Amino acid sequence: MFAGASLFQERHDMLRQTFSILTAAILVLTPARAEEGSLPLQALNAPLGVTAVPVADIGGVSDTLAEENLWIYLRGGLNYVEASGIEYSPSFPHPGGVAYGALALTPIAIRDVFQHHPEFSHYEVKEVLSDSILYEKVARRYADLLIRHYLKLEYSDMPREEIFEILQRAWYLGPGLYKKGRAIPSSRERMARQYVMKTKL
Repeated sequence: MFAGASLFQERHDMLRQTFSILTAAILVLTPARAEEGSLPLQALNAPLGVTAVPVADIGGVSDTLAEENLWIYLRGGLNYVEASGIEYSPSFPHPGGVAYGALALTPIAIRDVFQHHPEFSHYEVKEVLSDSILYEKVARRYADLLIRHYLKLEYSDMPREEIFEILQRAWYLGPGLYKKGRAIPSSRERMARQYVMKTKL
């Protein structure tokens, strides 16, 4: 009976993780509607600066696909450590009331994106926290800011697991505390390790 319950829980966790990754893919890859007052489609669908190791165009695999796959992996990991794989709405407040949604975006992070990406500057934080598509776009650009702008990470030859480990720490601490070597909670460390093990290629 106990073994059966354990197997059921393991399958449930795997299904939930798969659902989270697929949801991330849908949100990231679905074109946004061009509505009055919204960003141009070119801005909303601009590629993430975070890129994977360049791959040859063999069997339909392209650099663009590699970039998308890397972001889906990183985004899935952030969702796992921040929200246990649950796809909360952007307005969902985390304990403490300073982070929101499935990726625990903070107003500080959102404003940072506004500052570095003028195409977002006419938005307000509350708009990001009430629009799932906009939330995902801002989150993706914040990941890019952390990896390329603040940490200046040379990641082209790094395995995705190592990129995720750096990103999830900087995401939680912010670039300043990350550079100072501040520790993250042991529970978060454990969740990050679990995600890497569950998604190991």
